[in-house]
Amino acid sequence: MDFREQQDQARRQTRVLVGLYVLLVIAAAASVGALAWLGLTLGEHAQASQATGSATIPAEANWQSFAWAAGLTGGGILLVTLFRWFTRSNGAKVARSMGGRELTGEGESDLSAAERQYLNIVDEMAIAAALPRPRVFLLDREAGINAFAAGTRPENAAVAVTQGALDNLSRDELAGVVAHEFGHIANSDIKLSVRVAAMVFGFTFLFFVARWWFHVGVGPGRRDARLRIAMLVGAAAIALVGLLTVFFGRILQAAVSRQREFLADASAVQFTRHPDGLKSAFEKLKGGASSRVESDAATEMNHAFLFRAGGARLFDTHPPLEERIRRLEGYPIS
Repeated sequence: MDFREQQDQARRQTRVLVGLYVLLVIAAAASVGALAWLGLTLGEHAQASQATGSATIPAEANWQSFAWAAGLTGGGILLVTLFRWFTRSNGAKVARSMGGRELTGEGESDLSAAERQYLNIVDEMAIAAALPRPRVFLLDREAGINAFAAGTRPENAAVAVTQGALDNLSRDELAGVVAHEFGHIANSDIKLSVRVAAMVFGFTFLFFVARWWFHVGVGPGRRDARLRIAMLVGAAAIALVGLLTVFFGRILQAAVSRQREFLADASAVQFTRHPDGLKSAFEKLKGGASSRVESDAATEMNHAFLFRAGGARLFDTHPPLEERIRRLEGYPIS
């Protein structure tokens, strides 16, 4: 399989995974709607029991409550998702939040030889990828070998590498790393990863719903004991739905990220016409070099880095290095 076939395969698999995300949002909203319907049905049941002394379940289900609860939940998830989207859409802001220092090359006489080489490589990759030059950042307090791209459009994109990458990679290796990040920009991977991460964050809205339901259930006022218990059980159920959606959302986020990493690796070969540079960088990591990023924001942004920067392996956003190396070895350049 050549790199173009690999690009097509990764795009197809990503579309399937994003479709699963949409289904997960629908399932979360429907679950909360069903719990609201059940809660109101039990409430009517309790009121009927008190009034008549016998338990009579209402003849007609309150589907309006289902629609309102599902709609408000879906809308809340969407609003939280949009908030996260807008706070992560500017590449320069993301790079600065990670401790990045911008390199412009204009009037900066104190740049080191490695920093100037880095800027030259960025200019070369911008030409090869036919993209505008992104803003360039250096994480100069990070000793691990790593890099990332941020921003939702080529016009607001930023590329950043760690000091460890400048200190430990050859020019060809650094060019492969930077070309990989340009692959993310060219393939709109950054936009997709921000969207997917925002969707996962959006599921946390369910915890606010569960908290509100809990406070209503234990709040002051006369309330049938069975209804109070039902509301507390409902709050716990909504919190469980939140946990499950975040859990499965993180798994899907990792799966999307792994496919886009393969796609960016293939794009790096397309831009450099030299797979050995990126392959050699991978082999250094496989040989024991650290890719860890110490910034507090590293775990949240783990999906954006070239190499795994930290976080739990259960939600690993990066394919195994052995598989990435194997694929690079199979890309013909002719």
